[in-house]
Amino acid sequence: MILSIDAKNAALQGIADRLNVGTNSVLSLFIGETLAAEFALLNPVQESITNAVMTFKIPPKVLAIASGVPTAAKVLDASGALIATLDVATELSLDKPQIYQGGYVTLTSLTMGV
Repeated sequence: MILSIDAKNAALQGIADRLNVGTNSVLSLFIGETLAAEFALLNPVQESITNAVMTFKIPPKVLAIASGVPTAAKVLDASGALIATLDVATELSLDKPQIYQGGYVTLTSLTMGV
């Protein structure tokens, strides 16, 4: 199946709608299997949805609870259900390549593509 851009945008809008229900959804950053930082996503989560890419509003910085280079990122809805696993190398960027326990972690961009 090949979806049109409009269909992909509609699918992303459905994901955004689910993330916007209830209290804040969460972006969890992992170093291997270890949770390194958690961001409460803003509501609404999306800044824009165009050309099959959702650009998220950037949440405030958080304190890291582990040190290392992030290897995985997961988006959870307000109930804690997994919505998506993101590619750390292409779908998000941080202000520095490594995070340090007790230091701030700042997202500079966050996107999700279909």
